[in-house]
Amino acid sequence: MILFKKRTDTRTDEELLDAYKRRPSEAVFGQLFRRHAHKLYGLCLSYLKNPQDAEDAVMDCFADLPPKLLKYDIEDFESWLFLVVRNYCLKLLKDKARLRTDGLDEICGEVFVESAHDVTLHTIEEEERRYEALSDAIDQLKGPQRKCIILFYLENKSYQEIAELAAFPLNEVKSHIQNGRRNLKNLLG
Repeated sequence: MILFKKRTDTRTDEELLDAYKRRPSEAVFGQLFRRHAHKLYGLCLSYLKNPQDAEDAVMDCFADLPPKLLKYDIEDFESWLFLVVRNYCLKLLKDKARLRTDGLDEICGEVFVESAHDVTLHTIEEEERRYEALSDAIDQLKGPQRKCIILFYLENKSYQEIAELAAFPLNEVKSHIQNGRRNLKNLLG
């Protein structure tokens, strides 16, 4: 857990940064961490919506910070730091969303397998046909399965968010997604 201590160093962020650039020291870096960790935790929590993920993100960002502090000419440390952490959170969210949609690509890909010599024939029209077939297959799913698949894969909702939105118990949401995936494979095959 991130612990927050009262500010003991009266130097500004820029003064601490200058001191760190002249002579990198864990004590100076620790002052910057203690001064900003709680604000960055709040920022990460607003993006990631999970206390543990937010804490991990703050720790990861600070772990990656020392070489960046030496490399860049930073005029407003707090603003720069917020941009670094915000970009990190957005990257995490983008990666998480990509992993979810990769699941649908995997379903679609298992059905429309291409051989190595057919790669040159792979066109935009073929890709559109595959996704149209996937869209039609999703439309054929039963109501709860279709709703859960769309919310999970296309709208990037978590199991908990789907349970709240669809008024299903959490175990039912998991079951609808699992059964929906299996039925999509069958419909596409």
